Amino acid sequence: MKTYLSGNNGGSGGTTASIYHDFESGTEGWAGGTISGGPWSTTAWASKNTHSLQVDIPMASGSAHYMYKTGTFNVTGFNQLRATVHGSTWGGYGSGLGVKLYVKYGSNYAWKDSGWATIGANGTINLTLDLTGIDKTNIKEYGIQFIDASNSSGTASVYVDNVYLWN
Repeated sequence: MKTYLSGNNGGSGGTTASIYHDFESGTEGWAGGTISGGPWSTTAWASKNTHSLQVDIPMASGSAHYMYKTGTFNVTGFNQLRATVHGSTWGGYGSGLGVKLYVKYGSNYAWKDSGWATIGANGTINLTLDLTGIDKTNIKEYGIQFIDASNSSGTASVYVDNVYLWN
């Protein structure tokens, strides 16, 4: 069952998570890593409503880029984290941009991800991360990782929208 919880969270203390991001009112605390611009809320593309979160990435062979939210989150009672990712129509995607949804959890920031998927220019994908087997009471970060293909080049924009928990 799809569950949208009110508001955004991410504060300390392990409060039950309200992980739902549609970026209609801004970046909602998300950040970017190894990017050339952003993040910002944009109307350039959206999977739900009118806004999404955008970053610009410098494409280079095997480079990693991130869009993420940090804090302390408790997602007890939920089995999946989901997000929609989209690639711009411009940029040298080469053989494709690798994408995965991830969480870091526990005091050692253990990593679990959805596994790799690939998008090209103007591609859209729905990602699902199974939360089984992780410490759901101590999520430290969640987000999207992007890895450039060996034959990628130039700059591209990537978008994330509709991030939510599912039972």
